[in-house]
Amino acid sequence: MTENLSLGSEIRQPVLSGRAWLSGLWLPADRYGESERRLRILANWHAGAAAYRFPEGDLLRYAAPMEQDCARVPGWPLQRVGRALCSAWITADEYEKLPPADLWLVRGGQVQSLRLADAEVLKPGEWLDVSAFAIHAMYDCRVAERVLDQPLAAAQRDIRQLLGKQVPAASFEQKQFLHALQGEASAPPPSAPKAPVWRKPLIVAAVLGACLALGAFIASSGSDSGAAPGGAGSSSSSSAPHVLPWLMLIALAVRSWQKRQPPAPRKSSVSTQPSNPKQAGGAGSAGKPGAIAQAMIPARRAVARAMPQAWRDWLARAAMTSHLSGIMGRRQAAYMRQMLEMFENGRLQDALRHAIPLGGAGGSTGQAFGVPHVRQNLALGMKNGAAGPSMYFGDELSRHLRQLYRKSFEKLDREGNVDQAVFVLAELLQSHSEAIGYLEKHERYSQAAELALLWDMDAALIVRLMCKAGDLPRAMAVARRDNAFDQAIALLESRWPVAARQLREEWAQSLVDQGRWLDAAQAIWPIESMRERAIEWLLRAEEAGGSLAAEALVKRASLLPDSLDSQEARIQSIRDDKDRQPERTAVAHALLALSSHNKETRLLARALFNAWLVDQDGGLGRFSPQQLQRLLDIAQDPLLRADLPGKLPSPKPHPLSEKKEVSWISVPAAIGQPVSDIALLPDMRLLVAQGEAGVTLRDPRGKTLHRFPAPADNIVLADSGHIALAVIYRGDMLCVQRLDLVTREHRDLGIIAVDCFAAGFDGIGWTVGQGDAIRVLDTGHGLSRVLWQIDKLPGRAVRILRSPSCEQYELVDPDDKMVLWQYRLPGRRLESRGHVPVLEKKGDMSVIPSPWGSYRYFWMAWDEQDNPWLVSQHSGNDKDHGLALPPQMSGAALNVTLGQNSVAVAMRQENDACVLLARDGETYPDIAFSWPAGAHIRAKMQGDCWLMFDRFGRIAIMDMVRCYASMPTIA
Repeated sequence: MTENLSLGSEIRQPVLSGRAWLSGLWLPADRYGESERRLRILANWHAGAAAYRFPEGDLLRYAAPMEQDCARVPGWPLQRVGRALCSAWITADEYEKLPPADLWLVRGGQVQSLRLADAEVLKPGEWLDVSAFAIHAMYDCRVAERVLDQPLAAAQRDIRQLLGKQVPAASFEQKQFLHALQGEASAPPPSAPKAPVWRKPLIVAAVLGACLALGAFIASSGSDSGAAPGGAGSSSSSSAPHVLPWLMLIALAVRSWQKRQPPAPRKSSVSTQPSNPKQAGGAGSAGKPGAIAQAMIPARRAVARAMPQAWRDWLARAAMTSHLSGIMGRRQAAYMRQMLEMFENGRLQDALRHAIPLGGAGGSTGQAFGVPHVRQNLALGMKNGAAGPSMYFGDELSRHLRQLYRKSFEKLDREGNVDQAVFVLAELLQSHSEAIGYLEKHERYSQAAELALLWDMDAALIVRLMCKAGDLPRAMAVARRDNAFDQAIALLESRWPVAARQLREEWAQSLVDQGRWLDAAQAIWPIESMRERAIEWLLRAEEAGGSLAAEALVKRASLLPDSLDSQEARIQSIRDDKDRQPERTAVAHALLALSSHNKETRLLARALFNAWLVDQDGGLGRFSPQQLQRLLDIAQDPLLRADLPGKLPSPKPHPLSEKKEVSWISVPAAIGQPVSDIALLPDMRLLVAQGEAGVTLRDPRGKTLHRFPAPADNIVLADSGHIALAVIYRGDMLCVQRLDLVTREHRDLGIIAVDCFAAGFDGIGWTVGQGDAIRVLDTGHGLSRVLWQIDKLPGRAVRILRSPSCEQYELVDPDDKMVLWQYRLPGRRLESRGHVPVLEKKGDMSVIPSPWGSYRYFWMAWDEQDNPWLVSQHSGNDKDHGLALPPQMSGAALNVTLGQNSVAVAMRQENDACVLLARDGETYPDIAFSWPAGAHIRAKMQGDCWLMFDRFGRIAIMDMVRCYASMPTIA
């Protein structure tokens, strides 16, 4: 029933305005037709909403109030007053005069009251025509992982094949020599039968018996002579020196026998894994060893400076005070005399077989107690640069050996014996760079490339050598692995133009695979026949809009200067629209990145320079005075210089630095769609994973721009922000789809078994953990090609953390201890590795690694007033730092996430939840977001922004640089 009262003239504010918490929309029938009302209801529909139809119009009632701008609402804004909805601001005295109703509409001089009982309930779902949508069968989780093909033949791992027929095949004795200085037991020959199980205890008993007999003999002889020959004197009255040699021999025998045993099976430990292993790089099932195709390039081994082994130091000290040093010293000295005599007598072939390599880059693990064996051939060792025990003979003898080896190399070089000359350089002198240069000088490019790849030398050098050898596929694989195209092209372009052209084309395609469309156009532009493709990529970037299209303006001005006149309207809009500040900033950074400028790029700088100054003055611009000066130099406008007041402005102080107290922001009620994961894109757009509903691309307010039919629980975002992977677990298998956010295309990459994976990648190489191996998969060619790998890690990979400059692997060893391996990107060079030290017990302590490198310790503490504090300590720093927590959150469950120069603390208890954000070094939080009770909040940092969300679709974004918060609704 409709009732009209003449109260409209008495309501002082008959229209809602500004920002307000709205609870619904009214669409009057006299203004909107039925089809228009349907479209507006569908556009604003969300889970829990309701729609009603009156003769006067349609009502859309929200599931919960949401903050909106009344001027932008597509209808009459309605706020809740008591139990009713009203289209005006109502005071208390005005409210008392209104009749009971569900809806009050203030129109002219009357208040129209409506009841929902008189309305028709609408079902918007019946308005949708779904006949055009295809119905697909559900995914069968029983489908096994397909066998992955080997993309290319594996790289040669045996250097003997590289040196040709002049180097004979390796024998079993040659392998014994390689293991001798390493202190390892010799591997049984391939043809040797396997020893029965019962024979091992007998061998151990025989060895121990022999050691005891030898020890007794030495003890009895020592008591007569009083001193060991060649060793330090020992008192006959003391029995300890006589017992020591056979104790050491027993220890060595037991250690040698242990090395012959197969390694014990490692137990699986997930004590440091997240509670939900399927979220953000969670663990799945162990990858099968044969599931990944053989890499087209050898696995890069981790090479770090070795630490001396303690047991070797102890034995060396003991040997110096016992008879054993004399025995060992004589044997090693005899071997050295024999080797030196071979060099002096000109028996070069025999001398090289006996020669001892000089120390390499791997360092020494301690004194070697064995005696070197004779080489059966001059093949290069496979463990170049690896650490092992060594013999120390003094600086003088080491210099003499180096001179002998150098003279031997010069003699072999004069005789034209390239293979053995390379052996001396690489194996004996350990001069890898010189050996590569020597092979290249003799145009042995294939051998040089294989050795450079084996020794993990500079990627540009490997690519150049492989191109000279005609092995372009593997050269491109190495270049994709380390992003080394530009350096290699510069080395090849003058003398090897065909290979340089092919590399340039592959480089451009790899940049497209990374979502770097403009860089791809720049890379391929020197090839005139490929410029049409470059223009196509430029147009795609312009069609994407936002900051990418703004950067495309600069690229157009640089590559196609004659076409810039057609972009005049866009340039003016970017300059004058106050909401397009991110695009102005993108143009500035693109201009600063150019190596050379022309008339058109200078025109762009002149057109936008004043707008940059306005942004800087308003606190939106973050340019340094040096950057503004460079932009002014690019513009080259004397009139512009004359108008400047003088000193160029610096960025405004950080807004949070002047805050005196914590700002609390309440997150709105859950009215959105479920969210599994979220990623922040350029221009504050969002990529939202919604489980089986797929992935949606949304604008900064949460409105859907595009939906990808790719089920996803996690999003793996590329560094460019224009490529992403949508991943979801199907049982123990991980399904992966590749999304191009510019062209809106998606491609199914297949399924793979992994334990963990990185939440970001460079657009091509995606790092995954499979058991005790880490592999980087080339997502541009599916999941079967391995660009880089490291296996036989000292534990199981449980988490991979990545930033554009660093990658960390968190392992759990068989003793449930945490191990961290850190690599520097993009070349993946090992920075550090080892167990995380355990601090003295300070309550329940947690170790939190950071995607930007290193780690921090966290634990709880309370002050004298019983206020809670979160105390942290940086790795390698003994100083503690405390962060004050809200007193009401004492006893709450904490989840700490490290960001770049800041930290997020998610706190949850039965009646309350919040997220605290604090910059490093601050004692009190900078800002806090209050969450509904019981919410499980996830937080992660992208760029300068913190993303916070829960599975009910509540999202909060905080820009820590500009101090700007937004809370889009995923409707």
